[in-house]
Amino acid sequence: MGTAPTQCPSGITANFHAKFDNRIEFSRFSFPSTLNISKLNCHPNSKGLVDRICSLPDIDDLFWEKVPTPILDMVENPIHLKNLTIKELKLLADDIRSELSSIMSKTQRSFKASLAAVELTVALHYVFHAPVDKILWDAGEQTYAHKILTGRRFLMPTLRKKGGLSGFTSRTESEYDPFGAGHGCNSISAGLGMAVARDIKGKRERVVTVINNSTTMAGQVYEAMSNAGYLDSNLVVILNDSRHSLHPKIEEGPKTSINALSSTLSRLQSSKSFRKFREVAKGVTKRIGRGMHELAAKVDEYARGMMGPLGSTLFEELGLYYIGPVDGHNIEDLICVLQEVASLDSMGPVLIHVITEENQGSEDDQKRETAEKQQEGLSLNGSSSFSYGDRCRTYSDCLVEALVMEAEKDKDIVVVHAGMEMDPSLRLFQERFSDRFFNVGMAEQHAVTFSAGLSCGGLKPFCIIPSAFLQRAYDQVVHDVDRQSIPVRFVIASAGLVGSDGPLQCGAFDVTFMSCLPNMIVMAPSDEEELMDMVATAAKIDDRPVCFRYPRGALVRTDYPMCGADWKRKSSC
Repeated sequence: MGTAPTQCPSGITANFHAKFDNRIEFSRFSFPSTLNISKLNCHPNSKGLVDRICSLPDIDDLFWEKVPTPILDMVENPIHLKNLTIKELKLLADDIRSELSSIMSKTQRSFKASLAAVELTVALHYVFHAPVDKILWDAGEQTYAHKILTGRRFLMPTLRKKGGLSGFTSRTESEYDPFGAGHGCNSISAGLGMAVARDIKGKRERVVTVINNSTTMAGQVYEAMSNAGYLDSNLVVILNDSRHSLHPKIEEGPKTSINALSSTLSRLQSSKSFRKFREVAKGVTKRIGRGMHELAAKVDEYARGMMGPLGSTLFEELGLYYIGPVDGHNIEDLICVLQEVASLDSMGPVLIHVITEENQGSEDDQKRETAEKQQEGLSLNGSSSFSYGDRCRTYSDCLVEALVMEAEKDKDIVVVHAGMEMDPSLRLFQERFSDRFFNVGMAEQHAVTFSAGLSCGGLKPFCIIPSAFLQRAYDQVVHDVDRQSIPVRFVIASAGLVGSDGPLQCGAFDVTFMSCLPNMIVMAPSDEEELMDMVATAAKIDDRPVCFRYPRGALVRTDYPMCGADWKRKSSC
């Protein structure tokens, strides 16, 4: 505990949280032009936090008229949650949701994943004792309520801005963030490592990891679960099932329902008496004989499958004790289940299936999101020309235009996309060529080898992966593609610096690790015309792999010293 490490820019620890005087209101109308730190009820070390807030270039964005949040105003860190009643915790969740909605309207950023996880976050910090207990989050998008409750509320408007808060959990930002989560799928592996280290050192802290739907697409999650089941260390895995970032066909399927019966069964599954009865029954059948024990195991498996939703036995086979589904917006149920799990000293790895809804924001938020979706992406009007609505044209738009034109001429061209979220522009290709578009989610390794298989089958795959996520699939690029000279066309998106997403999403290394491969052709366009030419060129290369990279964001028009083709012709001589 103690104090935060010197590299921690916010200086946020469990022992110290900056306390602004109640007379100081964070609004444009009452915040003083000069801040007298001596009048603030702050720990001496927290003066740096105040100075940091006041020195931000967009400080005006911090102060605006906000919705009253009386319960949240009393909570400066998770310790203050312990004395709240269930009714007050529900009001706290409403306050956090109002706070996030207010920030979202000001910053024009989508917080829907965090809005879905508000009650879950409150319940976690109510039951567990962070930072002694370790709470790991797999994706940064669901951590904003966690940041608010752990002393970073007044810095939330600086999220993803220069000098502001990271969009993900960061060990250097707060001791409440035990592990960084820039790329998904790593929390169970890291949490299991912490749990084993705890056991070896003879400590007793709890380790909790929170994953979501998008991370369940990656193999590392199941590798970690399998190893956790084998090691049998106490570890709590929470699946925040909001059905976000899943394959569209899965999202369109029937959702897991929550009712009084499922709530009762979840409480029963997590209770000490049920757990002990189950272990005693297993011990008795082992003594009776192998045949009876195997029969009892099958009965137990079928019974667990009946109590849980479809697929729950998968987690049981991996060695995790399944509990759920639990209503992720019912704080009372969440606390009951989490308290039962936390009270058991030798339960082994547990998976709690929590069902949440991302449309838990206000109606205004939902209307704004609908309007944004209508403006996103490309559209094709009746004259076969591309339309962008009110937004600026991007490199992704140019890429999709070129892919559509090439795909219309060549029926062997297919597109494979991997990553956290699909670029809105790609929806045009998906709509035009639905049987030639494959979105595999956060499964970059699979995407590369899948593309290699498509190429071996006579197709021409364009594998689109953000630069930062291509790092995860480098072994597949080397072994499954380059060494065999299989013509896969890698489209490296979000190359170079990525601004608000920070260093964790920075695509600074792809030129280095792709250029060293003996059979790989590496290209980078200087403008939109070259990008479109590279798509056409890549479609014609059929004897080796090729890649080209492009940055994120709007196109920037550049006037060359000489005009267009003349300049390029002379520069190539």
